[in-house]
Amino acid sequence: MRRRKASLSGTNLELTGDYNQRLVYQAVRVRGPITRNALIELTGLAKPTIAGIVRRLLGSELVIETSRIFGARGQPAVHLEVNPEGCYSVGLQVDNDRLDLVSIDALGNPVSRGVITRPASSGERAKTHFRTQYLKLTEDIRRDRIIGLGVAMVGSVSRDGRHADPGDGDIGIDLLALSDVSPGVPIYIDSALAAATAGESLFGVGASLQSYYYILMGPKPVGGLVAHEGLFKGAHPETKRYLFPGAEPAWCRQAVAADRMAPLPACEEAWLAAAAADLIPLLTSINCMLNPGGVLLAGRFPDGWLTRLAERCNTLLLASAPEIPSHAGIQPARLARDATLIGAASLPMRARLFPIGEALLKAHDHVG
Repeated sequence: MRRRKASLSGTNLELTGDYNQRLVYQAVRVRGPITRNALIELTGLAKPTIAGIVRRLLGSELVIETSRIFGARGQPAVHLEVNPEGCYSVGLQVDNDRLDLVSIDALGNPVSRGVITRPASSGERAKTHFRTQYLKLTEDIRRDRIIGLGVAMVGSVSRDGRHADPGDGDIGIDLLALSDVSPGVPIYIDSALAAATAGESLFGVGASLQSYYYILMGPKPVGGLVAHEGLFKGAHPETKRYLFPGAEPAWCRQAVAADRMAPLPACEEAWLAAAAADLIPLLTSINCMLNPGGVLLAGRFPDGWLTRLAERCNTLLLASAPEIPSHAGIQPARLARDATLIGAASLPMRARLFPIGEALLKAHDHVG
């Protein structure tokens, strides 16, 4: 059966007015600067619908008018662009030994960063440290434009949604207590992999791909298929997507350790050979079974190591499996090192501003 090509086409159904607004906002973000007439052609929405949506977006300052196009006759056409200061989001990455924070603008650009290293085993002390960093992180932006706090978990969240347990470290944090730091700001929680793919789909290479397989490197690499701008979570979303279940490959541990060195060491041939040897069978299966539009590598590995690894895997895959009908290009993700952190900050934006399938449901799952 032939698959239909994804498009930005919308609908005029009354119950999907919010979805249409998300659709137009996404079109302005991806194709801007863009005129109202171009939006009509791109989305398939009626002229009065576009006029009303643009009016609301301008009123909320999510979108701004910029240059004008002067034609041979008639009124000059006005260009529309996303306002970088129209909204902000805060991301929190809960890791085994630290809490990383970032604030980003509407275009995904980091505004400020903070880190809390092993604050204490006390949840109350962790909350105090978080409050201090949060206030510092947001002192130079309008807090009334913060649309949410995204939390990316390396570990797990308890069933009541209150306690975030990273698993192997000392940091545990009461997620509901975080809402006291910034009342009224909703909190969106997801796994590190889901957050990383959300960020890449909104602000990275993934924005130009209809589907891709995403590999998040670390001591225990995880991966998943992203299609229609969302991570396919399967029948059991809470389960880990380990590429090597029950194992911590030596080359992964070596890269994670190398990333903490100063100066960063060069990528050695022995490391490349070991990593590629483990990945090639997986990449062959991914190509055969999933046929993604690309394979993206991300994670806190030293600068340049993922690029070298992608190049080596591309070469070996073509040589070792020439009979595969198609080879998905392997490349580093744009948000490679900051994938999880920027991804965490992307969760509120994805949930509240972008035309995802969940936007057609009654509500999003969030704490707050």
